[in-house]
Amino acid sequence: MRIGVCDDEAGIREEICNLCRSVSSQYDGETEIISFSNGYEAFDSGRQPDILVLDIEMPVINGIELKEKLQDGRMNTIIIFVTDHEEKMGEAFGINVIGFVTKKHLHTQLPVMLSAAIKMAAGSVLVDGIDSRNIMYIRSEHIYSFLHLTDGREHIVRISSKELEKQLCGVNFIRIHRAYLVNLACVDSVGNRCVSVGGLDLPVSYRLNAQVKRKYDLYCKENARFC
Repeated sequence: MRIGVCDDEAGIREEICNLCRSVSSQYDGETEIISFSNGYEAFDSGRQPDILVLDIEMPVINGIELKEKLQDGRMNTIIIFVTDHEEKMGEAFGINVIGFVTKKHLHTQLPVMLSAAIKMAAGSVLVDGIDSRNIMYIRSEHIYSFLHLTDGREHIVRISSKELEKQLCGVNFIRIHRAYLVNLACVDSVGNRCVSVGGLDLPVSYRLNAQVKRKYDLYCKENARFC
């Protein structure tokens, strides 16, 4: 994975790069951190980042203009904006912009936002050393959760369902019942109050029924999948 940092202030740029190294080290796989001192460097480098931490206020070409160039070029870079001026955030919305970080709260806000971006870019997270793409569904009982894997194995972890839901946010897992989380990539079909996964019909709670159907339909459309 490649993370770009674009800021014309050398000190802030280095600070953000260090935060990116710290956060990315918590995830599996190699990460390359690239530093850009201006928008032209970021756009013309020939090294498209998967994630770009981008300052809004820069001379010559600012962050909003760079975002528009990336969008016009149909680049899929995930953008996190950094700013000193919160009033500029309204101008910065756009495709692949997942959020905003203020420089005065850089150390608290950026790690949270960057973690979400890394999950989006990678499409997976590790749960007790297991790639989430290899988990079909999770059944929880009290503080224990049973991971049902694509190879037929079951792996037990001492992690609550709520904590797992937070870990898996952004990698296509949804809650269908207070006791079940499912991987949308492994769903065969969604019926009335049930989801078929790996040949099993799992229960969907009445409260979540309509939401589960909407999320599955959206997943199918986004992934060009017949549902």
